[in-house]
Amino acid sequence: MSDPLLTAVSGMQAAALRMPSGAATATPAQTPNPQPTQAQQPASSGGGMRAALVPSPPGDLETELVTGKQASAAYRANMAVFGAMGRAYQSLIDIIA
Repeated sequence: MSDPLLTAVSGMQAAALRMPSGAATATPAQTPNPQPTQAQQPASSGGGMRAALVPSPPGDLETELVTGKQASAAYRANMAVFGAMGRAYQSLIDIIA
């Protein structure tokens, strides 16, 4: 069984990688030598995922904006899981102590 805290952290890390990659693709004029990338997020055997940036073909602005919104929502959702699990662990500690 995987630890929900570690799964949430890996989800936040993956979402954090997706946000700047989409932004660099969507704003090539402000990015010197823009290299379009996307985050690959294969599942890890212990739970969670290991995200990595890989080269990708240039995308259109609409797709990149949606990708940024999705990454932001995923980050917030994983933060909510992290917070809920932290409170659950604290309650368990309070019961034991």
